[in-house]
Amino acid sequence: MHSFEMIDLLCVVEACKRDRAVGNFVSMAEGVEELRVLTGDFMSSDDVAANALSTVALARGCSVLFDERC
Repeated sequence: MHSFEMIDLLCVVEACKRDRAVGNFVSMAEGVEELRVLTGDFMSSDDVAANALSTVALARGCSVLFDERC
């Protein structure tokens, strides 16, 4: 399993955070895409990247949206 740098995860969560009437949330589809571009890691599975991002997002007080892009 790939271990992402915490600073990369924090940057992606902050960049992808949306503030709506329901509160802050982070889209995992957008977050995983941004994390891949930032780190250049196109080998790790979406699940691994989403799990790492969701842990950080939840710790930052954000809701997490597990969505998919077509």
